[in-house]
Amino acid sequence: MNVLRSTRTNILSNAKLLHPIKILLSSSYQNVLPAASCIHCGAAFNHVTSFSSTNIWHHQQRQQHTGSTEFLKDMSSWQRIKWNMGFSGTLRVPKRRLMMSGLNLYVCCTDFLDFKDYVEAFSIPDTFTSWFLLLQLHLWMVNVKVTQLGKEGFILKESMYRAMWIDVEKRLNTFKDLTGGEKRKAMDDYYSFMIASILYYDKGIMGSDKVLANSLWIQLYGQDPGVKFDKLQLVVDYVRKQVYHHDHLDPQPILHPGHIPFLPVVGDKLDESKSLKNYQMLLSV
Repeated sequence: MNVLRSTRTNILSNAKLLHPIKILLSSSYQNVLPAASCIHCGAAFNHVTSFSSTNIWHHQQRQQHTGSTEFLKDMSSWQRIKWNMGFSGTLRVPKRRLMMSGLNLYVCCTDFLDFKDYVEAFSIPDTFTSWFLLLQLHLWMVNVKVTQLGKEGFILKESMYRAMWIDVEKRLNTFKDLTGGEKRKAMDDYYSFMIASILYYDKGIMGSDKVLANSLWIQLYGQDPGVKFDKLQLVVDYVRKQVYHHDHLDPQPILHPGHIPFLPVVGDKLDESKSLKNYQMLLSV
C-alpha cells in the first residue's frame, strides 16, 4: 500500500505537461524501421528518415480510425471546438475521475507487475530500457481495450501516457551519472521507441502470429539474432491471450477506479485473489 501511494504521489506531485519532445529517431533505429502504412486506411507514410511533422500528423489522424476517437465523427464543428478546448460534455464518469483512473491504469502496468518475472521468462536484459520496452507493451495492450470506450477511453489514454512520461522522467533523474543532455537524448529515444511500438504492435495484432512475432522481435528484442524461438513464441502467446482477456472485461472497473488485470506469463487463469486485492487498493487510495 505504501509503495502504491508513493508511486501515485510522485506522479501527481509532478503532474504538469512535459516540455514538447522533438520526435527524431536515432540513426541506429532508423535502419530498423521500414516504410509503413496505416493499417486502417492503407495510406502510406515513411518513417525511415525520421518522424516528420507530416508523418506524426498522419499518426494522430490514424488514431481517429480506432474506437477511442469514433465519437469525433458524430460531433458538430462547434462541439469539436469545445472538445479541443477541454470541455468534454456528458461522460459516464466525471473527467477528473477518469484522469485519476488513467493514472491507476498506469499503476496496473508498473506496481502490479513484477519486472523480474518478465526478464526471466522472456530472456531479456535486466536494464532500464528493457523495463521501458516492457512497459510500452503493457500500456499498448491496455490501450487496445480503452480504445473501445469512446471519449472516456480517449481521456483514460491521455492520462495514462501523461503519467508514464512524468514517471519515466523522474526515474531517469535518479541516474546521477547521466548529464542533462544525456537524459534529454534518452527521453527523445524513448519517445521514438513508444511511437514505433504502437505502429508495430498495431500491425502485429491485426496480422498472423508470424507478423506479431516479427513486431515483438524488432521492438522488444531489438532484432537480436540469438533469440530462441520458444521465447518469442511465449511472448506472442502472452500478447494474444492478454488482448483476448481484456476484450472480454467489464469496462466499468476500467472507468472507475481504473483497474485492469493481467494474466500470468504462463497459463491463462487469472489470479482472482490478487486481482481483487489490487482492485481494492485502487479504491482505497
